[in-house]
Amino acid sequence: GYQALAYVIGWTGGYVLLLVLFASQIRRFGKFTAPDFVGARYGSSAARLIAAVVSIAISVIYCVAQFRGIG
Repeated sequence: GYQALAYVIGWTGGYVLLLVLFASQIRRFGKFTAPDFVGARYGSSAARLIAAVVSIAISVIYCVAQFRGIG
């Protein structure tokens, strides 16, 4: 409904903000994933592993919430 418009505007604004703030930095490093970028930025495979685990955890939490919403 009409209230869901806030989600669309929020997601779109968030993506534009990410594009403006982070796309040039990620492109400069030549990386395509967030964990690869973090690993290259900090020169650490441990930082890359932590970023990968955090990304997976966020994805799992998001999927669980979506499945619970389905019923």
